[in-house]
Amino acid sequence: MQKNNSYQILRQLILKRIKAGELLPGDKLPSERELCCELSLNRNTVRHALLMLQREGKVFRLERKGWYASTIRLIYNPVDHVNFARLAASQGLKAHWTTEDNGVHIVDQGPDVAGEGFSKGESVYKMENTYFLENQKVAYTLTYLNAEQLPGIVPKTIDRAMTQVIEDDYGITLEQRNLLIRPLLLPREVTVFLNISLGSPGIYLRRIKTDKQGRVLTVEHEYWRFDAIELRVDVRG
Repeated sequence: MQKNNSYQILRQLILKRIKAGELLPGDKLPSERELCCELSLNRNTVRHALLMLQREGKVFRLERKGWYASTIRLIYNPVDHVNFARLAASQGLKAHWTTEDNGVHIVDQGPDVAGEGFSKGESVYKMENTYFLENQKVAYTLTYLNAEQLPGIVPKTIDRAMTQVIEDDYGITLEQRNLLIRPLLLPREVTVFLNISLGSPGIYLRRIKTDKQGRVLTVEHEYWRFDAIELRVDVRG
């Protein structure tokens, strides 16, 4: 066995098992030790193969838990207002999220990311969400909401999409004023929320949404595992 090609044996084996349905999305792989014994490979070779599969989006690693077959990617048009649960259901995926209410903050135009959309002195709710597909964490969001225009909104979003709540309960149709998309290595605090390795790659989206009068109502910061999302934008002539 040539040393330079030995990692391909494991890589091809895992790809074969995924293709054959022996490893389903979200299934846990055998431990690195078990893979070493099964194929008579050393630990460095096994880790090299797994890291290559991770870069290809085929597997991912959870801290202190091991390696898993990647979930099916959520197909996502970032230009649209996204109802996460409805979008996932339309693609045959089960979705849910958790909500953390971090109270009211005053925008001071400092390093706080709320200052990217709101005016100095405005009161905003700070809300954190963790999103799950097929019971796997795939995204973390940090959202700031206009506390004056959307009083008491955070508890209402626990089981309903934010855009839906704003339309149904406040009679406001949001307009997406600004959208930023950037690939990056996920920040430490995000990897902690998602329970993945520090330095994992991801996709960052920042949305600034207003009402029809141009008042900023939400500033949303989304951090996705890179292997959990596929961005598609329809170009209309």
